[in-house]
Amino acid sequence: MRSFRSLLRFLLFVLAPLAACGAAPAGLAQQEYQALEKLRRAQPPSEVRADEIAKIAWYRQRTAELHRRGAAFLEQHSTSPWRWDVLVLLRYGGETRERVSRSGFRQLVPVPESAAAWEAAYFPKLEVLLEAPDASSGARLEAIRQLIDRASRRARMSREEARATVPQVRHWFELHRREVQPNHFPTGIYQDFASLLDAADPRWLLDFLAELETRHTGAGFPDSRIREFVQARRRLLEAEARPLDELWARLKALDPAVGDVSRYRGRVVLLALGPVTYDTFIEQIEDLHAKHAAEGLVILQVASFNRAYGLPSEPEQRRDLEKIVALRRWPWPVLWNPRGHDDIAGRWGSTTFPSWMLIGRDGLLVPARAGPFSISIPRELAQPAPAAP
Repeated sequence: MRSFRSLLRFLLFVLAPLAACGAAPAGLAQQEYQALEKLRRAQPPSEVRADEIAKIAWYRQRTAELHRRGAAFLEQHSTSPWRWDVLVLLRYGGETRERVSRSGFRQLVPVPESAAAWEAAYFPKLEVLLEAPDASSGARLEAIRQLIDRASRRARMSREEARATVPQVRHWFELHRREVQPNHFPTGIYQDFASLLDAADPRWLLDFLAELETRHTGAGFPDSRIREFVQARRRLLEAEARPLDELWARLKALDPAVGDVSRYRGRVVLLALGPVTYDTFIEQIEDLHAKHAAEGLVILQVASFNRAYGLPSEPEQRRDLEKIVALRRWPWPVLWNPRGHDDIAGRWGSTTFPSWMLIGRDGLLVPARAGPFSISIPRELAQPAPAAP
């Protein structure tokens, strides 16, 4: 009942101003947009956050209201410059369903058919936005970010598709680079474009990294961040071509038995770098183990100390890990790294969390451009084992 009252308070507090703005003259479009932005940023109250079912209902209600009000704004203020700022708030407005993980975690996920139909209508509007002379810089930057994210992710499944997509994404990337503030480094856009270039041709990625090094030579931000990005990408490319002796030495230091490389010669190994408390990540590991363990896939997980402010100390985090591992009894080993996630992931160029490293039968890192695990793991498992030395 308290959760229901919280929903009502939310509606009165955030949505009432929207209703007032809806009846206002077109000259108040900015105020209505600000109310929509406030709605988008709203978070559930503490009593709702403690109740998973109520929280799901709260987010579903907020999303439905945002898109209903947003659609009304676009219809009522069809000539207002603020229509573009509202448009980029509405990335997905189709159906969602509640998904319950195997460990009980709940979240809302799009219905695939509804998402596809929404995207087919939505993303062409973003391209129209980029040609609009009255679109704000903020709306343009967000539209470019969304276009790059979608195009680069969809195209990385094959080298041919990636190559065909690069010119358009490069155009959007350069548009974004010219408009973004000098003190801002949009990490996600650089990562997306670099991954697309890598999937198309690693030489294109090397040219891009060299271009960034030439362009960003100063000591201040964002030059320092971009140089860190370039170095991480270079490490990843270098790691793909060199024996992983250093990696195995680090794993052996964490656990002499599990990290002994001699146990895995000629086998396909998936190194999963991430916490045991991340439901989606653990479910991915469980699914890959269920699908490929009988075919010979070896999975090793490394959970690392998280130094984030407010979290327990390293010994406490390790004790929590040991309790969870003892309770869950996963069929793959879990190693503890007190030095943190980047000790391994960052050393080999990964900037994501969690991270994955697939090692082929030849003992080399399988490039990320080899495709998703649904393709790369079966392909590596089908390779013949190398001859004994």
